[in-house]
Amino acid sequence: MKTLPGVVACTVGAACAFLIDAALYRVTGFSSVMLVSIALGMMVGNIRPLPISTNEGIRYTATHVLKFGVALLGLAVPAGAILALGWRVLLTIVGIIIAGFLATLAFGRLLGLSRSHALMVGSGCTICGAAAISATHGVLAKKEEHEFVTSIAVIVILGTASMFLLPALLAGWNPDAAGVMIGGSIHEVSQVVAAGGIAGAAVLPIAVTVKLGRVLLLAPVIAMLSNIERKHAEAADSLPPIIPVFVLGFVALVIVRTFLPVPSLAITGIELLRNALFAAAMFAQGTGVTLDTLRRAGARPFIFGTLVSLVVAAVSLLGALTL
Repeated sequence: MKTLPGVVACTVGAACAFLIDAALYRVTGFSSVMLVSIALGMMVGNIRPLPISTNEGIRYTATHVLKFGVALLGLAVPAGAILALGWRVLLTIVGIIIAGFLATLAFGRLLGLSRSHALMVGSGCTICGAAAISATHGVLAKKEEHEFVTSIAVIVILGTASMFLLPALLAGWNPDAAGVMIGGSIHEVSQVVAAGGIAGAAVLPIAVTVKLGRVLLLAPVIAMLSNIERKHAEAADSLPPIIPVFVLGFVALVIVRTFLPVPSLAITGIELLRNALFAAAMFAQGTGVTLDTLRRAGARPFIFGTLVSLVVAAVSLLGALTL
């Protein structure tokens, strides 16, 4: 198998990233295995590139393995619990998605970001962090690998900052409003769990459920984006599918989680597998990025991500104030 050497290399890279991340967490309290995986991949790619024989497997891991990880995210989304939030919260979640993508288009043009870069950062800020960036990357007709890496970095840095900032700002708020604000504003599910835990036991379940409501909208957003991308593709062989297979897998697992009894042990096991797949894919993406390309990107992606995040937070605040 031509892909085997590269897949093995990415698997080893992911395992090393988990070990480094665990050590980092013990020392600093900070944890982001995705960011560590990308950084490790970049170190390997820039200091001691992997043999040519690994190229095909690295490409496979960076694309197909990544999409499989996104599909598995569906098992974390119980649609029934999300619908039980009530129409005001559901309307807020939809408003976050619409306002976030309108801000993405507007600020992307204003700051001169490429369309692909703006969509990746914007989807991460608006929907569900690295998983949304990965899904968006999977359907874009044109993109640069350094855009993917900087998009992940933006999400991790901004999300980590908000993870500590929001609980402090929301001290004294009623749990429902604080939960909507945290779940509606913060990028990664893991960051929402951490922030909700800091804010209090009453806030945590509301924050996580609101966040999963945003995750649930990943499927329709990516399906629409895939159809839009078909119009931008220059050649027939570069056309993304009307509905990507990994999106169908995501929807199927949402249905399974909603209507069938899934053992908690299975959910935990799938979550570990999903994180491992993401780590391997992030390592693969990192190996193809040079430091020079990151320097050329400059501060614009971070400014852009901050602006979109502020719009998302503003809509979340409006929703929280209606409760």
